[in-house]
Amino acid sequence: MEMTLDVMANSVVYWTQGLVSRNLLRKGGRIFGMTSSGGHSVLPSYGAVSAAKAALESHIRQLAMELGSMEITANAILAGVTDTPALRKIPGNQHMLDIARKKNPTGRLTTPEDVAKVVALLSEDTAGFVSGNVIAVDGGEDIVSYVGQKG
Repeated sequence: MEMTLDVMANSVVYWTQGLVSRNLLRKGGRIFGMTSSGGHSVLPSYGAVSAAKAALESHIRQLAMELGSMEITANAILAGVTDTPALRKIPGNQHMLDIARKKNPTGRLTTPEDVAKVVALLSEDTAGFVSGNVIAVDGGEDIVSYVGQKG
């Protein structure tokens, strides 16, 4: 559990501290953390990751507050279920993929391209006042709690 917290949550603070102490993070910079619905809900065999995602979201809020005077934003991106090598290491991953497809109002999974587009959007100067948030990039998957017939 300690390793999971360190890698998935605390590392964003360590990286940011290193950048700030070396003057490598300029005014208007952006910090992003990758979270999941596990940060606020429970999933079987996901306990350590859930705790880490909740901690990451808290770190992001703190970084947003501490770096706001430098006009640096910090946001957590909550990607929907995405078929990646990391997901395939989670026990029951195929079931997660199936449920996500059924829950998602779009009828598909989130793709890395979906997430990249939002990160690019939030990197624009016009997004300079968006900070300290958990931003869902999931087509609405996280808001759907019932899996049944669509329509």
